[in-house]
Order: sequence, then structure tokens, then C-alpha cells
Amino acid sequence: MPSANVKGIRLERGDIVLTKGQIELVTGLPNLAQALQIRVLTPLGTDRYDTRYGFDYGAVFTAPVSAQEMRDLVRLNLVRTIGTDPRVQDIRDIEIVDSGTDPRHRAWQVDVSITTSDGTPAVLTTTVGAPS
Repeated sequence: MPSANVKGIRLERGDIVLTKGQIELVTGLPNLAQALQIRVLTPLGTDRYDTRYGFDYGAVFTAPVSAQEMRDLVRLNLVRTIGTDPRVQDIRDIEIVDSGTDPRHRAWQVDVSITTSDGTPAVLTTTVGAPS
């Protein structure tokens, strides 16, 4: 399923985008990036139609682990979450950057390097965690 053929509703900050009263659509890599962002922001088990959909925030942020172990849990959960999208052929790398602002709030910028099902390389950026 090439990512260029899949269409979705364009969202900005969670809102549907309208132009001249018409719902805007998004295709290609922007659609895949938007879909993966939604997948990562959705807590695992909260989609009533697919309880396997989403990121397991509970497993990552409620475990009594060190910051390094938490980053490893984030990485593992990103692989599981993003890897379940049929438009993702391969996850090549996950770079996690600690915000470093407040040790009580754990939030990371994450750059995920993927290869899409049609062979296109892409880097997707998101934030995982609890922003301060």
C-alpha cells in the first residue's frame, strides 16, 4: 500500500482544517506523518475499535526505572506503535533527545527514521512524554 495513495483528513492541533467550507485532505508523507503522530499520542487501549492501537504510556511512565531505562522503554514502545502501521516498511533509527529543562517532567523530542512501504525514506518528529 504506497503511502502516496492513502488520503486522510488534514488536522491542525487536533482540529479539522476547512478551506472555503470544504474539508482539506492530506496525502503522501504528510498524511503518514500525521497518522503516526496520532498513533503515538493515543494511549494504548483507548481506541474502542482496536485496543492494540496507540502508545503504552502506562508501561513507560509508571514504571520505577531510571531515565535511561525510560528512554529505552520509549524506544521499544515507539517501535511497536509505529511498526504496526502497514505504510511503514522499516524503522531505521530512533533518536531521543531529553529536553533537559526540568528533571521532574520527562518529555523527549523523538526523531524516527523510517522507510515507507513504497521505499521512501522519511524522518518523523514528535514529542513523547509529559511536557512541563
